[in-house]
Amino acid sequence: MGVTMYVCNANNRSISIAKTLSYKRSVRQVIKKEKPDVVFTFQVKPNTFGVFAAKKEKIKTIFCMVEGAGDVFIKNGLKWKIIRFFVCKLYKKAFKSANKVFFLNNDDKAEFIARKLVKENQCVVIPGIGVDTKYFAFKPIKNHKTFLMVARMLKTKGVLEYCKAARIVKQKYPEAVFNYLGAEGDLKIADIQEFIDDGSINYLGTTKDVRPYIEDSLLLLLLSSYREGLPMSIMEAESVGRGIITSNNIGCKDTVIDGFNGFLIERGDYNAMAEKVIWCIEHPTEAELFGVNSRKLVEDKFDENKVNEGILKIIS
Repeated sequence: MGVTMYVCNANNRSISIAKTLSYKRSVRQVIKKEKPDVVFTFQVKPNTFGVFAAKKEKIKTIFCMVEGAGDVFIKNGLKWKIIRFFVCKLYKKAFKSANKVFFLNNDDKAEFIARKLVKENQCVVIPGIGVDTKYFAFKPIKNHKTFLMVARMLKTKGVLEYCKAARIVKQKYPEAVFNYLGAEGDLKIADIQEFIDDGSINYLGTTKDVRPYIEDSLLLLLLSSYREGLPMSIMEAESVGRGIITSNNIGCKDTVIDGFNGFLIERGDYNAMAEKVIWCIEHPTEAELFGVNSRKLVEDKFDENKVNEGILKIIS
């Protein structure tokens, strides 16, 4: 495509001061070399140290995107309260230089305004970063008792709740299949081994192409216990034409119209998830309609072409 790419090595979750300063220098070197007209940043470190580097090089047009509030605004231990204090200071300083700040949901926007990190007239809410509706093409449902979860193996993603819900459903419908795709995180395979061993779930590891697994399922399930930006796994499944059961929390709730293309349930309530899955098994026609409606929702709201057009209008 004629795009030059630079790699500035950094771990977005690292709190090492030395590594962060090294990242800041690397970004500034790239900006100094390229002399861009516009700098567009996303994720915490680019949204702060990347913006500072751009200002040092006298870049006047800067846009930032908050894809999700993340651990900084989720976790409440002493360590995370200290980190949140400093991150908020950095955000507040950096966003003063931003022409616009993009958010993926209204809740994150409201929190950043309430914390006085950004001014309301700077904020733009967009429906996610969009999904490629051609790549994630609509496919008819072929299995009415196969379900899927796609997420990193994190407690906050509701992995254990998914496993518990699967165990409940399989007591009534032993032929039901619950697949799980995801790399290890703060949870390890050992933490879900009992559910693998008793056949509650099939752990499939990771994949570079999630489409065959979505196409093999009736529904995508994601019982996140904390806030999301706008989950890509949900939008991709919706694009393929699959109903969704997810948490009624920040981010997730923006992807589902309850009763139209799936169900919203309270976070952590794996019993409610099991009940909704059983309902979908017993009402296959309605479950298929959820998938059709999901595709309509994606085409209307989450198509990446529409999302990008909206972003480009603002940037230009």
